[in-house]
Amino acid sequence: MTTIELGNIRSKEQVEKLILKLNGKTYMNFIVSYSISAGNYPVIISTDRPNTSEDELKNMVLWYLALEL
Repeated sequence: MTTIELGNIRSKEQVEKLILKLNGKTYMNFIVSYSISAGNYPVIISTDRPNTSEDELKNMVLWYLALEL
């Protein structure tokens, strides 16, 4: 499993929007999770796709988010 941290999001509503946009999307089948830390919500994005580097995952997430704008 390859994992990247997207960063801290300020509100739970924004996190929920990201989950709806990303979870299960693309051939990488994004797995989106989050936690609560000091009033922020760190977002973690993972994939079970074999042999995926962190750079590949990061680039696919950014590409997909750009298409959703």
